[in-house]
Amino acid sequence: MGRASPRLEERTPRLRLELPAKPELLRGVRRVLEDLDLPDAVLEDAQLLTTELITNSLRHSGLEPDDVVDVFVERSARGVRVTVRDGGTRALSDDIVAGSIRPSPTGRSGWGLYLVDKLATRWGTNVGGRPGFWFELEEQTALDRDR
Repeated sequence: MGRASPRLEERTPRLRLELPAKPELLRGVRRVLEDLDLPDAVLEDAQLLTTELITNSLRHSGLEPDDVVDVFVERSARGVRVTVRDGGTRALSDDIVAGSIRPSPTGRSGWGLYLVDKLATRWGTNVGGRPGFWFELEEQTALDRDR
């Protein structure tokens, strides 16, 4: 599978990344999101949630290092939407329900979707029939939460 260079498209504030399934790329993803000129509170949430979803793909989807994780980011006047898809072999559970995700208080993992559920304005798992997750952050919601 190929890999494209990260780029912010000229006409619309969209970003598409094709990342090799390697955890060392997470820091670069966080830096690339800075190009979207988001308010600090929204940027920090977008960086955290995007890297959490990519990490979930790397850990749980059965990807090999040569496989690719696709990340799509779209900026709007209201906020940002991020979609993370992978070509993994593991199907998503049908019983993932917003509000029902709560890891064990002493658990060392399982916090990624919990954070998505708590911080995102909206999120879901339906990504055109392929395994993946998406979330949206509205600028006003994130700014209100930080006050």
